[in-house]
Amino acid sequence: MRRFLTIFLSLCLPLACGNHKDTPAPGPVSPVTETEGVKLMKSLWANTSPLTVSQDRLDIFDAIQAMADQTTNTAFKNLLAADASKYALTVKYDDMFSCYDAAFERVLDALKAGRPERGTAVIWCLYNMGYVVQTPWMNFGIDIYHYRAAELAPYLDWVGSTHQHQDHRSDPLHEAMYLAGKPVLTNYYSPESNYLYCSTGMKDYTIFGCNIHTFITKHNNSATDNVPITVFQIDCGSDAGGLVLMHSGDSNFTASEFNVTKDINVYIPRYAVNELTENQVIGPVFTPDCVLLSHILELSHKDVSSSRWSFELALDRASKINCDKTYVPFWGEKLVWKNGKLN
Repeated sequence: MRRFLTIFLSLCLPLACGNHKDTPAPGPVSPVTETEGVKLMKSLWANTSPLTVSQDRLDIFDAIQAMADQTTNTAFKNLLAADASKYALTVKYDDMFSCYDAAFERVLDALKAGRPERGTAVIWCLYNMGYVVQTPWMNFGIDIYHYRAAELAPYLDWVGSTHQHQDHRSDPLHEAMYLAGKPVLTNYYSPESNYLYCSTGMKDYTIFGCNIHTFITKHNNSATDNVPITVFQIDCGSDAGGLVLMHSGDSNFTASEFNVTKDINVYIPRYAVNELTENQVIGPVFTPDCVLLSHILELSHKDVSSSRWSFELALDRASKINCDKTYVPFWGEKLVWKNGKLN
């Protein structure tokens, strides 16, 4: 089946650009079939938890990692450039890409089903550093990057993107949100003059009673491609169990740049390229209750040397973070904040 898909992609899908920015808005997509990838994802969701590194979870991670290792970044970029029919056919038969699509479908279904009860917030790991958060009165997403991202627009009240790199944004989603009159918070997206939600400096917003404090850090310490990163500190309010969540995208973890103003319950950082620089801010600057280590298995990256971090590396890094409740969630996984803790 893998050989069939390789031939199919080489004949039918357009070559990917080096810097794919505009993911096409998808049309209707048929439900994925029960590939081995989908079976693995369903087992991951039903039988394991991000909060416990069980043997079942490790076995499933090993199986997914093996599929990912056979999936090139070129094939993934071709998938992103495909039209809706080619996308649907690909995710129907390819194990790795069916995982990718099934995770999105699970999150979308949850958004359609309604919002959580009062005193609760639900945190969904969608893909890469993309997270969707449901509260009793508001849904939002940060760093959403997915072929089908625009389908989320009717169910989200606002979205944020930490920076302009292609694996932390979805232009079709941003456009759909803007056209619907919903805020898109970034340091780069400005569809009109003086757009209220575009800021290249520190700024505070209040959206549906949610208090959002943003500040800017650097992406890395190199002289090239050092784009600004907007860090989102989000106080979801008492009705959401008092959850204060912070998402820092691809921040370089320079302590002096972190203008944290509240106690953080859940922190979402990337796996740092320079080993354990996460601990330059976790501990010395703020001590979160929980850390969700992310940017794992990004398929648009070529290999480990290009920051496609494996499960093995992620779990090892998580064990060294200055927070004993550091977890490695994966696509489509759900975490519930209630009574002051993650469940």
